[in-house]
Amino acid sequence: MFLKGHYQNAYVTHDLARAMDMISQRYGVADYITFEPEMALRTAEGERMQRVKVAATWVGWLQIELIEPVSGFVDPFLPYLPADKADAVPRLHHISLRRESLEEIAAESDRLGLPFVCEGGIPDLVFRYLDARDTLGHYLEYVWASPAGWEMVGWPQGRPAT
Repeated sequence: MFLKGHYQNAYVTHDLARAMDMISQRYGVADYITFEPEMALRTAEGERMQRVKVAATWVGWLQIELIEPVSGFVDPFLPYLPADKADAVPRLHHISLRRESLEEIAAESDRLGLPFVCEGGIPDLVFRYLDARDTLGHYLEYVWASPAGWEMVGWPQGRPAT
């Protein structure tokens, strides 16, 4: 039940452009949407800013997201990045789960009892990271978006929400 709505695998890398090239050349993935958000996040320590570079693409009904941390609150990404900054191989960081309301995300977060990492968003989309590393080896990201937000991220026509 808790993993219903899985729609995205997200990876972290030291070099977004090189990671995109690697994935594209080896697996034929293309048509990335790229953006560089600078966001205010709510964390356990209070509000923190974060800047990342992001590339996302759909492979069938699964979205692949590549993230390059740039500045600010990048702490959740650091354990996954190799010590060698020249190593651009993407590492699994989190999976994303679609939810239909912010209340559903809050209730499920409470039921799971996983440590809260951060919460933030962009217009029409809100996300929350929970730390599931002790059982899954990675973070969980819960996402709510308005219809315009799901359209913005390219939600595939005909793909069910769950």
